[in-house]
Amino acid sequence: MNSTYLKATLREITYSWGKFISIVLIIMLGSLLYVGIRATGPSLDKSADHYFDQHQLSDMTISSTLGLTKRDLQVVQNDPNVQIAEPSHMVTVKKSQNEVAVVYSFMKNAKLNRLELVSGHFPKTQTEIVLDTKAKKDGYRIGQDYHLPKTAGLKGREYRIVGFINSPLFVSSTDRGTTNLGSGQVDYFAYVLNQAFSQKEAALIAIKFNDTKGLAAGTGRYNDRVQQDQEQLEKMFRRRPKQRRSEVIVPALAKINLQLRSLQMQAKELTQVPQAYRTPRVKSAIKKIQVSSEKLREMRSQLIKTPEATYMYNDRTTNVGYQDYFDESKSIAAIAVIFPGFFLFIAVLITFTTISRMIEKNRREIGLMRALGYTKGVISMKYIVYSLLAGLLGSVIGGLAGTLTLPKFIFGMLSNNNLTHYVGVFPWIYLIEAIFAGLIATLGSSAVVLIINLREKPTELMRERAPKAGKRILLERVKPLWNRLNFNQKVSYRNLFRYKGRMIMTIVGIAGCTGLMLAGFGIRDSVNDLIPDQFTQVQHYQGIVTLADPDIAIHDKNITAQKAAMVKSVTVSPTKGIKRNATVTMVAPKTTRHLNQYISLINPDNSETERLTNHGVILTEKLATDMNARKGTKLSVKIGNRAVKVSVSGIVKNYAGHYLYLTPKYYQKITGTNYQPTSRLIKVKHTKSAQRQKLSKDLLNQLGVLNVTYPRYSSNSMGTVGLSSVVLIFIGLSAALGLVVLYNLTNVNISERMRELSTVKVLGFYDREVTAYVARENVILTLAGILFGWVIGIVLHHFIMIKAQTGAILFPLTIHYPGYIWSSLLTILFSLIVGVITHYKLKNIRMLDSLSSE
Repeated sequence: MNSTYLKATLREITYSWGKFISIVLIIMLGSLLYVGIRATGPSLDKSADHYFDQHQLSDMTISSTLGLTKRDLQVVQNDPNVQIAEPSHMVTVKKSQNEVAVVYSFMKNAKLNRLELVSGHFPKTQTEIVLDTKAKKDGYRIGQDYHLPKTAGLKGREYRIVGFINSPLFVSSTDRGTTNLGSGQVDYFAYVLNQAFSQKEAALIAIKFNDTKGLAAGTGRYNDRVQQDQEQLEKMFRRRPKQRRSEVIVPALAKINLQLRSLQMQAKELTQVPQAYRTPRVKSAIKKIQVSSEKLREMRSQLIKTPEATYMYNDRTTNVGYQDYFDESKSIAAIAVIFPGFFLFIAVLITFTTISRMIEKNRREIGLMRALGYTKGVISMKYIVYSLLAGLLGSVIGGLAGTLTLPKFIFGMLSNNNLTHYVGVFPWIYLIEAIFAGLIATLGSSAVVLIINLREKPTELMRERAPKAGKRILLERVKPLWNRLNFNQKVSYRNLFRYKGRMIMTIVGIAGCTGLMLAGFGIRDSVNDLIPDQFTQVQHYQGIVTLADPDIAIHDKNITAQKAAMVKSVTVSPTKGIKRNATVTMVAPKTTRHLNQYISLINPDNSETERLTNHGVILTEKLATDMNARKGTKLSVKIGNRAVKVSVSGIVKNYAGHYLYLTPKYYQKITGTNYQPTSRLIKVKHTKSAQRQKLSKDLLNQLGVLNVTYPRYSSNSMGTVGLSSVVLIFIGLSAALGLVVLYNLTNVNISERMRELSTVKVLGFYDREVTAYVARENVILTLAGILFGWVIGIVLHHFIMIKAQTGAILFPLTIHYPGYIWSSLLTILFSLIVGVITHYKLKNIRMLDSLSSE
């Protein structure tokens, strides 16, 4: 390309800055959203993985109902897959009626679960303590005295606060788990030196496996590997429950028996004293020995009843906030495949149309260049350079801007976790895809139109194409309506159908942008409706009370109704196909009478009520999907340390969490054990936070009440904060794309009709009438695009929300009417803005242009 032709190329850009910039902006917006959102999921995962590696988060922790000894630690260390095993102490303390803390042991040289020091310093003496940063909200400050009630397992009660910390065990910044003390919720955690504990046995053993190195946290490969390692550990511990029971009761029994023998010998000596010589002192001693012997026998009886130790294997998913974080990341990643992809498709489609129309408009110039002897390659180079510049500038700037801004912005919006350091992933593959799409839109459209035009002879190219002949439109056949239209209206309708390609492309462009905005509003509605729909359409109780004995009665004036049930956490897995596990809440109501007042078992396909039978279990919809289960499918359910097989008798609607429902008879049938309804589903009058806390305290003060939870109000960590921030980005960028697309299509429309519009001016039309001449068509196309956009938005929203279902979440597919209104109003607003810009552009059209051949 010579310098003169290069200047002509640059002149093409400078003479039509508006068109060039609009093309770049459309591609840039498409690339920005596509690359930025697609990079968000991997970047969130990478940030979490970096945080966990930095603080050496354990892969698993083991605990036991009878504590953990050196023999347990030895069993763990003998596992060839275990790299590090660290025992630690832990106690849960009810500091006051409103305050529950979990105190852990701190070791300066700990290799696992390293703490993040936020302020102050770590404990150096047994009287120093560091608190969770969440405790700052309770008014605690460095240097304050910290008092604990007398607690089994701790040597002291008086401490001094020397620092505030975060722990990798608690990803959530708001939730600290549940307990059977106080209000049922842990308020914060704390750490003291290991030497401050008086416990002989450890409470936990933290484990790091050697075969998980290099596997990213939260991925399927990592989870599968930990599951395999857990199964190996369980095999090695299969004899420990009985052994641990023996270790506890044998020494204690020996001690009691020794004391009993000693008392019996003393009693024998005293009873040998003749009755007449027994003084009051001797009689009192005999009575004391009898009372002491009875107490020891009772203690021996209770000790013999001690059950075998239950060993619990908790992987990272049981850490508070861990699974919610990755579920949220997966939801964003799932949405990132669809929404930005469609967004980029609209951008590419509009750009393709714009470039092809621009070249088509310059066909006379192309013919002249051919006649002057320029080769096809040289002629094409001008448009190829133009297209390359627009495509590369838009896709590269947009892709880089999206990579550098959106993932970090969304990470910052996730305020419900303790991850503070963002580690981004540069999405080369997504950037290349965006560049490829941008070049298809620009270079591809140029190539297609050039190939078509360069096949024609120069003389044919220099002659302008004959305008399309006017035809009667369908509306003309409707005489009563057609005859009532004025001249300008008839012209507008004829023009619309005369250029069908232009009409269809404009409608598709407007519909695509409206549909994107509606889908964004719909995603917001689905996210916001998740918890309310779960506790209005499915679960109608407000709390669950856990009891020590099924025969215990609870009462409170705030409780309006209650239902006895067995509520347990179990593990469900398929008996065939791909191995996968799901943590599920098993609910077995004592009776099915009035069950619908507490739980609605609605079939998702036909909206009919499913009934519990003695022949199988009912699964919730998302659980059934994950297990690939349908009516009649057999599943494996692990209850405690025992696995049983169940048959699926029905599937019901559910939005948050996995649930399995069954009758007491079926429970006894599959387990061979007695049914123990140690839980109460309660309905309460008042549900404000203070009233819930008061009810929890009152109930926990009653004999035999172990725990009180409120599922609806503890569901604030369902992993939707990040989705909400993504939705705001979707709506904002969709609106921006809508504005640019409308401007671009209108600009192309005017440039193609310059002679027509200048001729209209020659015929005596005023500026406002010329604007109305164009605007009338735009109004019709905008309204048609909005209606079609609603259809696109509904389909897109349904498709996105189905793909976004991760973990135990099943989003309700709802779009509220404000979404339709706002998406329409924004589109109309942008149309008005473009209309104002168009008006001033039309004012500058000269009448002499009607004589121009271009």
